[in-house]
Amino acid sequence: MTAADRLAPLLTVPVPASIGPYLDLVEGRPGSRGRIQDLWESGGGAGAYDLLLAAADRLHTRIPAFAYGAVMRDFYDVARRLDLVGGETVLDLACGPGTLTRRLADGAGPDGLVVGADLSPAMLTRAARSVPAENTVLVRADAMDLPLRDASLDAVCCSLCLQLVPDLDTALAQIARVLLPGGRLAAAVPAHGRGPFRLGTELVARGGQARLFGRGELADALVRHGFVRVVTRWDTVMQIVDAVAPGAAPPRG
Repeated sequence: MTAADRLAPLLTVPVPASIGPYLDLVEGRPGSRGRIQDLWESGGGAGAYDLLLAAADRLHTRIPAFAYGAVMRDFYDVARRLDLVGGETVLDLACGPGTLTRRLADGAGPDGLVVGADLSPAMLTRAARSVPAENTVLVRADAMDLPLRDASLDAVCCSLCLQLVPDLDTALAQIARVLLPGGRLAAAVPAHGRGPFRLGTELVARGGQARLFGRGELADALVRHGFVRVVTRWDTVMQIVDAVAPGAAPPRG
């Protein structure tokens, strides 16, 4: 049974008759969601993003902790943050070129299923080349309307996605809906720079029509949506936040 076969019962839409390197589960093209998202839709933009993430992936273990090395290590170490032990069903939302999808595939193991989802065909085409794992299926999907059944996932990785969605609350409600009670979320979003760097980060965000998160903003939004055990690992130029879906059993002891 292929990963696509294992995914089919979890979907709220039919599996397309024509299956290429990824399953296209979005009808048509949504309207523009900002200049950065438009860039990611292009082949050149996807390639540049792929090179950036790949370079950081090679170097992040060598960056000193005081120079954001610890932040980068947590960004890439999503399998540990999601506490994957093997056999889980995991969504990599906004998987891009598959940089984190590969790590999730290793963590979920052969008995697990990893769904790499992105809105950009160019990103998914690159992910298809870089993630050969048999436990992984790539889909074109919209974070605002995930084509997955309620309570169908053990874990969601959502890195560098929420700054581009048209409505944060809708996206978080979708994530909460598809997670099993007590399922885990590992999220990362860009944040306002500190001190003299704030103006620079705001100019980049405005130019790209992307959102920057204020201090504690993502954690507060997750609490509003019923998430528990919300932990902000870092709140610098990048917020890294982990949480547990609504309905989790209380901790033992």
